[in-house]
Amino acid sequence: MQKQKGRYTIGEYSFETFHEYREGQEDVRKIECINKELNIQDPEVAVRLYNDIRSGKITFKSPIGDQFFAHLADVVADKSVGLLEDKAVIEEAEGKVKYQKMLGMVFISLAIVSFAVFGIASLRDIITTRKMQQMSSQVQQNAQDNQKNEEQTGDNPDKIDADTLTVLPEYESLLQQNPDMVGWIKIDGTDIDLPVVQRDNTYYLDHSFEGKENANGCIFVDDRCDIVNPTTNTIVYGHNMKSGMMFGGLKQYLQEGYLDAHKMIQFSTIYEHRQYEIVAVGLSKVQYQDDNSYRYYDFIDAQSDEDFKEFVDNINQLAVFGDAGVLTKSDKIITLSTCNSYTEDGRLFVVAKQIN
Repeated sequence: MQKQKGRYTIGEYSFETFHEYREGQEDVRKIECINKELNIQDPEVAVRLYNDIRSGKITFKSPIGDQFFAHLADVVADKSVGLLEDKAVIEEAEGKVKYQKMLGMVFISLAIVSFAVFGIASLRDIITTRKMQQMSSQVQQNAQDNQKNEEQTGDNPDKIDADTLTVLPEYESLLQQNPDMVGWIKIDGTDIDLPVVQRDNTYYLDHSFEGKENANGCIFVDDRCDIVNPTTNTIVYGHNMKSGMMFGGLKQYLQEGYLDAHKMIQFSTIYEHRQYEIVAVGLSKVQYQDDNSYRYYDFIDAQSDEDFKEFVDNINQLAVFGDAGVLTKSDKIITLSTCNSYTEDGRLFVVAKQIN
C-alpha cells in the first residue's frame, strides 16, 4: 500500500480514504477470482457475468470494479450480441462501450490507466501474446537507439567478455540444448523454478525452451539487457498462465502478506549465482506511442540521477505493496513483468534488488 499526499493508491487508482482503498482491494480480489474461475472471452460466460453484475448479484464498490464492468460490457457488445435476447441489454452494453471510450480519453489526459485482460484459457493466451508483441514493437526503437549510443561511446574498458567466463556445471547440458539460455530463476514456495532465455522480444512469447510452438512460451530477458555486464535494470518477462505455469504465480503477490513470506528471488546466470530481494509489487499498463504515461519496462540503464529518481518515484506511485525508496543508483535491479487480468492491457510487475 502506498500513501502519498493524503491518498491511498492501488496501481494508478487513487483513494481519498482508507475505507475506499480497502473497497478497491476487495474489488481487485473479486475480479482476480472471477478471472481465475471464468473465461470472460467466452461469449456465453461474458453475457451471464454481465447480467449478474447488472442485476446486482455481483457487486463492486470502487472505480476498479466499475472499470472491469465497463470492459465486460465491451466484450459483450463485441462478441455476444447474438446471444442476447433483450434488446435493451444490447443497447446498454453498447452504450457502456461508448462511455468507456470517452472515459479512456479522460483517463489518458489525467494519466489514470487501466489494467490487462490476460489469457486464462488458450484463446486468451493467444490474445495476450499479440499484445506483448505490440509492446515489443514499441521498444525496438529504444533498443536501436541504445545500440547507437554504445557505438558512439566506444568500448567500456571495465566490460567483461563473456568468452572469458566459465559456464556453471549445472547449466552446461541445458546450454547445449538451447544456446539462448542465459540463466535460471527460482522463487521458493512458488512454482517458479524455470530456465531463462534471451533472444528477441517476440520469439519466446509462443515457443518453449525446446524451440517448439507453445502458448506457454518461455521466461525470457528483455533483449536490451546484458546479463554479463548487467544494466541498471534487468527485465524478465513471462506469461501469466491460468495453470500457474511461467509467471502465473506472480499474481499471488497481490495478496496481503504474501510478499513478506516470499521476498527472495534466485536469478542465476549461466556463469554465476545471484540472489535478489523484492522491494515492490505494482500494477501498470502497456502504454502506446501517443500516451505520455511512465513505462516501467523502458527503464534499462539510468543515464543520470534524475532518471533513477524518476524510476523510483513512478514505481512507488504504481506499487500495491512494498517501497522502492530503498533502492540506490548503485543497486542492480531485476524486474519481473507479466500480464494482469482485470482490465485491458494491464501488467503486474515485481521489482527486486541484488543482495549477493
